[in-house]
Amino acid sequence: MRTDVPVILLAHHTPQTPPVPAILNGVQQTTMVFLTYPHHGCVYTLSQEDGDELYYAPIYSNGNVNLEEFAPVDLDSVDMDQMEIFDIRNRLVELNKI
Repeated sequence: MRTDVPVILLAHHTPQTPPVPAILNGVQQTTMVFLTYPHHGCVYTLSQEDGDELYYAPIYSNGNVNLEEFAPVDLDSVDMDQMEIFDIRNRLVELNKI
């Protein structure tokens, strides 16, 4: 398996939710789009509030990701090319339109 190719994951908050926003037990459920770059060691997504801010969470050695560990990407201290970060954000924006 290639590790230099991004992987796109779609996830729902609960297995019962449809792929569009819905109300379940009084709580709005939404589809989340994740983009993984295995060589980065993390998963990226956009903020659920406005979809404008890029967030990341680490991928653990067993392949798990804790969805409660997402934090905003600090563009001032990121140790990769700014264009790569903007490319990740733009890909997520486009994927969220689908």
